[in-house]
Order: sequence, then structure tokens, then C-alpha cells
Amino acid sequence: MTILKKMTATLAVAGGLMGTTALADEGTLDIVFINDGHVAPYHVAWLSGFEDAIAAYDEAFSDLEVTGRWLSAEGSLEKMIQQAEVTINEKPDVMFVNAINVDAFEPLVAKAQAEGITWIAVHSPMESADYSFTLGDVTNGRNQGLAMCALSGGEPFQVGVMLGQAGNPSGEARRQGILEGISSCDNIEVVAEQPADWDTVKAQSIAENWLTQFPDLDAISGVTDGYMYPAIAVAQNSGRDDLQFYGYDGDVPIIQQMEGGNVMADILLSGTREGWNFVQMAYRIHKGEELDKVYDFFTPLVLSEANHEKALANGFPEDIEVFYVDRALEVATKGYLEFGPDSVQ
Repeated sequence: MTILKKMTATLAVAGGLMGTTALADEGTLDIVFINDGHVAPYHVAWLSGFEDAIAAYDEAFSDLEVTGRWLSAEGSLEKMIQQAEVTINEKPDVMFVNAINVDAFEPLVAKAQAEGITWIAVHSPMESADYSFTLGDVTNGRNQGLAMCALSGGEPFQVGVMLGQAGNPSGEARRQGILEGISSCDNIEVVAEQPADWDTVKAQSIAENWLTQFPDLDAISGVTDGYMYPAIAVAQNSGRDDLQFYGYDGDVPIIQQMEGGNVMADILLSGTREGWNFVQMAYRIHKGEELDKVYDFFTPLVLSEANHEKALANGFPEDIEVFYVDRALEVATKGYLEFGPDSVQ
């Protein structure tokens, strides 16, 4: 803590003793993020963006001490519930919770709110939460499916869709959107749908089975880029250089394979962008801004310029916003451009 911040904290305590609590209320912002614990490049970027944003906001505002903690439940619902209970007792200002099962957390939302903590549900909306940070999953999935229709060439086209975890609202919404988009053309056949439970090992096994079971498979669609890494490796090891991939997450290594590669489309979430946006959102709430209860994160479709032109020629909707690869990579890696301290000053 800087000398100036120490002086501010001292004044805040003194002001509170004299009945003036403004500085005491506004001098600190403590943010906790509880994640379900997937070990994937996206979540590594998530954490990195979050930590970088905490440091940047703490440095940018001399009258505000910004702190943050990131907790991983390692895929355990029981552990996540325990982490949430402990966190509530610690009384941070804002809790972001990427719940494994939203129903299990309903009692804890009320408990947190009773302690004056702002509860933000991440990806899977909760009516009881103060805010829900959502991704427009149905729309994003539909855009992925529409891109597949436009890039499939009009010939018979087989696709396998790797799903999330059964019952997870975000994964179910992505599936709904993808199938809606695919249904807009009659040449694509969904030959397989299988949940990989957000697990890359399961995704690898599924890809191996599909390439054996469906020798004419043309594409693999996924509700997360975490599935793309093993699926692409399996295809390469099987000599299937013609297999197309349609992703969802905006992972930088996946976007980098879109220029002349077999990754045809992606959805620009970007863990780095989200990590920065979490901290910006907490700061805005702390400052008393009125935000939408359902906070919909901007997530455009990513295509190469060549594939966008091809898609448009094949009837792809012109009003769907598309980022080309270079722009997507810049936005994906530099979360501060959209959500840094300068965005709220």
C-alpha cells in the first residue's frame, strides 16, 4: 500500500469515528472470483487478466485500494460451496461466482446479500443474484452454426457437436444456438452430439471415436475452445487435414489457426478480456453506477476476411458483426484497451 493510500485509510477510520463514513466506504474495493476450476488455456488467461486488472486499478486510483482473490473449486461442487461460505464470512465487496450448479448456490446468495456483498453470477444467470454476467450464448451459438452453413459448400456435410456438462445453463444455451444456426441449411447432418463435461481428456476420446465411427465427418463443433486443442491434434495424427473446426471462446492459439488453417469460426470471448471486464464491472458498481441486472458481454464472431467474404457470397447475414483475425487477436490479448482504468475515468 502506498503512503498516500495509508494516509487515506487512516483518514477513513477517523472519519468513521466522527460519523463521517464516506471515505471508509469508498477507500477499499475487495473482489473475489470463485471459479469452477477448469484447467484450460482460457481459464489461465482469465486469471491473468483478472490479476493484471486488479494491479492496474489499484495503481490508477490513489484514493482506492483494490484487492482481489481468485479461488478454484477444481471441479468440485462441494468445494465451491465451502469456498463461497468462507468468502461470505470474510465480507469482500463483490463476489463473482462461476457456479457449477446454480441451484445449489441460491441460499448462499441471500446470505451474501445480507452481509452487504454484491453477488455476480458468471455465465449462468441467477434471478436472485445482484447481477448476472452473461455471454449471449444462444446468439453466439447460432452465429457459429450460421457460419458453418455458409462455409459448408452446399454439399452433404457431417458434423459432430461436443457439448458442455449436462444441466449447465451456459453450455445448454450454446448447444441450442448452434443447432438453430445449423438448421438454417439442409445440407448439414449432425451425426453426433456428446457432452465432454468441459474436459479436454474426454474431448480427445470423443474425437478419436468420432473419426473412427464417422469416416466421412466434415467438421467438429464445440461449445468451448478447450475441446479444439485435442480434436485438432487427433485429426492431424489421423491424417485428416480436411476436417473443419468451429470453436467458441476466443482463445488466442485457436484464433491464430484461422488464417489459412482449419479453424473456420470462433466466438470472441477471450479470458483476458473477461478478466479485465470483471474488475471494471466491480469498480463501476463500487462507484454507484447503474448497470443492467443482466450484463451481456460483447462477444463478436471471428472469421478470416477470406472466409467472411465466402460466407457472405453464400448467404451469411450481413448484419452479424464479425471481427477479422488481426483485430480479434489485438482485442483478445489487450483487455485494458476496452476495460482498463482509462475506460472509467
